[in-house]
Amino acid sequence: MITNGTDKTAFTHKVKKILTKEPGLSVKELSDRLSTNRQFMAGMLKALEERGEVTYRQVGPARIYYATNSPKE
Repeated sequence: MITNGTDKTAFTHKVKKILTKEPGLSVKELSDRLSTNRQFMAGMLKALEERGEVTYRQVGPARIYYATNSPKE
């Protein structure tokens, strides 16, 4: 399984917790920390971005992600 048996809610929480403690991580850095593949991580981050839970800054070809304080309403 892509998420190593972790359910998506717990996985999402882990992503946001990491970004809160270490803002400014790339998809590759996050996927390495959570032992998942980059394609899955990019999709997860896109979903979190659409919900307003993360934001990103484009640096060359890479997106650098940050946790937001609160989701969009």
